[in-house]
Amino acid sequence: MARDNGGFDGAAVHAANNFDLLRLFAALLVLWSHAHTLAGRPEPLLLSWATLGPVGVFIFFVISGYLVSISWNADPNIGRFLARRLLRLIPALIVVILLSMFVLGPLVTTLPLADYFSHPHFSLYLLNIVLHPVYSLPGVFEHMRVPYAVNGSLWSLPVEFLMYLVLAAGGFARLPRWVAIASFVLLAVGTVTWALVRTKSLTLWGMDLRQAVICGAFFAAGVCAYHYRLERTLTVTGVCVAFVAMLSVERWPEISRAVAWIAIPYLVLAFGLARSAAATLLSRLGDWSYGVYIYAFPIQQTVLFLVPDISFPLYVAVTVALTLACGAASWHLIEKRALAYKPKRPHPAVAVQPVATQ
Repeated sequence: MARDNGGFDGAAVHAANNFDLLRLFAALLVLWSHAHTLAGRPEPLLLSWATLGPVGVFIFFVISGYLVSISWNADPNIGRFLARRLLRLIPALIVVILLSMFVLGPLVTTLPLADYFSHPHFSLYLLNIVLHPVYSLPGVFEHMRVPYAVNGSLWSLPVEFLMYLVLAAGGFARLPRWVAIASFVLLAVGTVTWALVRTKSLTLWGMDLRQAVICGAFFAAGVCAYHYRLERTLTVTGVCVAFVAMLSVERWPEISRAVAWIAIPYLVLAFGLARSAAATLLSRLGDWSYGVYIYAFPIQQTVLFLVPDISFPLYVAVTVALTLACGAASWHLIEKRALAYKPKRPHPAVAVQPVATQ
């Protein structure tokens, strides 16, 4: 029986697969990577060119591309599609933004409260609700190792929504298959070119367009995997080949990037479409991954602000526990309830047969 899994995508998938589990793992990878940066430690590498945080984000985008494609295919109506996507992202985001502005900020700001609330940068933080990243609040975390950063994870949300718009526009225009393949290839080539020439950042609506290209390649891989039913190619042998391929090119970062566009989506979908007892248990608890993702960074900064000399293992343990609790609360109190308002595809009208009269 299919259900709405409540992930970043909100698409209908089988309750027993591993996608919820994999998304939670990806969110915790981002937390683990940020923990090192915020504590002044070097971030651990998984690939020769990527730390664990970006790898976690790549996992999100592969899953999102695959599952959002299912959602679009089930109901290719651009209005209902975007309404579902907004209901998945915005309600929980509004809560974390308001909590940051009206609870966290007043508690930790170095400014008098009157100056804090009247500062022009205070109201700018509301732009996060419309997916325009603003990372600082007046006087908040100004003396931390990563100063003024209240929620550094918000950069990916406009990129995510941009992918939704691209998918909806492409589906609405009924693009042929060769266009989808060409788009994926162009994203891949563009990412390599950008990495090699080190082009300066270009921003649109507060997002780094380089990240749109990089993450878009993984999103496109998920889209193509669904569109061409590539899940039929997922085998244990293929998983082993993907691992070996990634390991064999680690010495050459540019080649490693190119291999990763195929290997990471393959590994993500092979694991995500499998079933496990842990996934079944997690499906009963709910999908905490989005809440974990948007709450982790401010919780990590706050713990370091309150206890700057905390040991690193205790710091990680405390932040993981607090973040999981916030993720669970966000799912049950906000996200799950918001998803109940998702527009449903209308049933086709049934012709009424005339009733014969005597």
